[in-house]
Formats: sequence, C-alpha cells, structure tokens
Amino acid sequence: MSFRDNLQYLRATHAMTQEQLAMMVGVSRQSVTKWEAERAYPEMDKLLKLCQIFDCTLDDLVTGDLTCTVPSAAAQARADAMRQSAGGPPQDVCGYDEHMRAFANRIAAGVGALLIGISLLILVGTVTECFAPSLEALGLIPLFAGIGIWLAFILPAFFRHSEFQRSHPYVQDFYTADDRREAQRTFSIGLVAGLLLLFIGVVAASFSDGHGALAEGIASAAMVALLAAGAWIIVRSSILLSRVYVANYNEAREQAMAESDTWKYLRESDAAQLRGLYTDEQICELLGIPNASDAEIARARARLERRHRKSQLTSGLCGIIMIIATIVGMALLLVPQWHTAYFWMAWVVGGLLCGVVGIAVSTFIKDDPTA
Repeated sequence: MSFRDNLQYLRATHAMTQEQLAMMVGVSRQSVTKWEAERAYPEMDKLLKLCQIFDCTLDDLVTGDLTCTVPSAAAQARADAMRQSAGGPPQDVCGYDEHMRAFANRIAAGVGALLIGISLLILVGTVTECFAPSLEALGLIPLFAGIGIWLAFILPAFFRHSEFQRSHPYVQDFYTADDRREAQRTFSIGLVAGLLLLFIGVVAASFSDGHGALAEGIASAAMVALLAAGAWIIVRSSILLSRVYVANYNEAREQAMAESDTWKYLRESDAAQLRGLYTDEQICELLGIPNASDAEIARARARLERRHRKSQLTSGLCGIIMIIATIVGMALLLVPQWHTAYFWMAWVVGGLLCGVVGIAVSTFIKDDPTA
C-alpha cells in the first residue's frame, strides 16, 4: 500500500478537506494535493506531524496499510475540533503569533544591547581619558559585552525563525482587519516615540558643545543610550507590524528556496545552468499553482534569475560599503590624530548607505525583466 492511498484514506475517514489538513500540518493546499497525487513527498517533520494528527506510526503511514483501520478516539476528537474551527474564523494552529512576538523581542533586545554597549564605551572612554588615561582601554569591555549580548539574542532568534519557516512554510491568515489596524496604530506610536528619543538625544548633545570634553562625552553617551531605547521601540514595533501581513510570510517560500543548498550552488552558476536546475515542478511550487502554464513558468524563471542578480549586486555593494566603514571606524578609534568619540558613526553611516543601496536596486532593477 502506498503513502498516497494511506493519506487519502486517513483524510477521508477523519472527514478533513485538503485545506484543513494543510492548515494543521502548516503547508499550502497545493502541497497536500501533490502528496495525494504522488507528485511530491513530504519532508520528515511533516510526516511526523501527519503521524501525530492521525495517531499512527511512521512505518504504517509510509509503507503499511492503514485503509482497514478505524480512527482512534484521540484522532477523531482532533478532527472534530479541526472541523469546528474551520466553520468559524481561521485559527493560529501553529503558534505563529507567539513565535513572531518572541522574535520581535529578541531582535529588538539585541539591537538595544549593542547600542548600549557603544554608549558605555563612550562614557567609560571619556571618564578614563579625563581622569585616568592609562585605563582608557577599559572602555572596550562594555563594547565587547554589548556585542556578545547582541549575538546571544540575534543568532538564536534567526535560527529559531528559520526553523519555524522550514516547519511552517505556509500559514493561514487568521488576523482580522481590527488586528491590522491595531498593529498599524502601535507601529505609528512606536515610530514617533523612537524618533522623539533620538531627537532629544541629539538636542542634548548639541547643548554640551563648548562645555569641555567630559560634558561632551557624557552627552554623547546619553545620546546613544536614547538612540538604543528608540531603536528598541522602532525595531520591535516594525516586526510586530510585519507579522500581521501573513501573505508576505507565505511569499518568503521563494526566499527560503533561494537560501537552499541548490541555490548556494547556483550562486556560482551562469544563466544557462540556472534555467536547467530550476525545474518546472519547483517553479510551480513557488507559484503555488500545480498546473501553471509554460508562459507563467517562463516568466517566473526570468524573475528568479533577475532576483538572483539583484541579490548579488546588493550584497556586493553593501559588502564594499561596510568594509570601508569598518576601516574608517577603526581609524577614528585607534589613530591618535583622528581619534574621536563619534567613531561609531562610521558603521551607522555605512548601514544607512546599505539601506539606500538596497532601496535603489529594488527600485531601478525590476524583478520582471519586461517591466
């Protein structure tokens, strides 16, 4: 007995539609259609989830014969709950909202910790320069501590987010219009509050000019601390706003494929190899259209090629910018005649230039080569 027959039988005996099963597993309906047509095969984590849903073993599901079995009470109750939820508003069955809130908190905390480390570097450096020049190197301790905390938040957050995306490539949109309006309102308040904190810090630093190196250093440290608070608010509210647009998350399936092992190989390939390795089935999977026409597949392949070139161009330009910013920042920190408490601005300017480059490339180089 084949996996397809077992899956069709189990879904039918539990009175589930393909949409309901897809929502429980965390994939698109097209994926379930392909499984039942034997045009694709689920990954191991999806197979284990199917075993959990239907209360069966992996061996029985893949190679056994489940067409003569009767659904267990636990599996039947789970199917009943699924049908009831399908009759009402969509539900967050995979923990998407909780995951995105935790992701927003970790990323914002990492950014804030890094900027706080820079603030303490400026403060300690200023105080030691004025009172104990031989201990000026102590300022590097809070900087490295801030970098360490930043990495401790950022790296696990992105690893967990990547794992969540891999486990749940498709999420049903369960947010309401009221949820989106509330997220937009929260983001607007956060953006204004963050910019206000930055403005207060800049104004306070400007008033310290001419009051001596100690006052200027303390004011600069306070400005960066306020920038850290503002960045925490803006970053967190931005991610919380993006979470309610689930369609954008689902479209990231294409980006997830761009991060796959196949794409890593394609980075060294020319356009002909790119066309050869992107099969029609892969294109249909990205489009979410099982029976896409040849014209649709050709247009999608052209967009992927163009997006690949855009990614290469953006990455190369940003790499050059940040290398230059690092050289300038280290020179302003270590070269005595160029030393300034504002050496960290080199990376800020570099990051802003990278953002400008990304926007410029996205604006002037279209994904659709015919546009």
